[in-house]
Amino acid sequence: MNPARARPLLLAALLAACQQRPAPAVPPPPVAPPPLPAPNGLHVAALTLGNAMDAQGRVATPQVRFAVGDTFHVSVDLAGTDAAEHVLDLRWQYLDTRQQILEERKRINGHNDRHVHFQLAKPDGWPPGQYRLELRLDGQLVQARQFDVVPPAATHSGTLRNARQ
Repeated sequence: MNPARARPLLLAALLAACQQRPAPAVPPPPVAPPPLPAPNGLHVAALTLGNAMDAQGRVATPQVRFAVGDTFHVSVDLAGTDAAEHVLDLRWQYLDTRQQILEERKRINGHNDRHVHFQLAKPDGWPPGQYRLELRLDGQLVQARQFDVVPPAATHSGTLRNARQ
């Protein structure tokens, strides 16, 4: 090939190679969801777990450690201005075996029902271990609590007898 003809072709090839390619399109940043409105509808103000109720039907002393023979009590205090009917679901789980013990459902009127009580008892006693309760309002998880059932403490004389053997 003639060098005089090769120069323009070479120059055209170099210019084509040096041209910047357009940058790939950058997607627009994701749009943040609007902030949630302040709760004016029915919502859970408090969930309290214990083994006894007071005269007003609320948990007498909050706790997270229970004896084998205890009854579990849950007080749920509701707040808000919504008067519609709602559903409260409480799920009791034994975490050591991943077993669901019970699911309780209560239909409530948000205008009248400001306090709801749940309880769970087992006449032959609870197995020691970890438990969990989950409270849902209209299908949405709103509160969860983990708690323990502890075995009865060994008596002092039983401990000494075992130590001598």
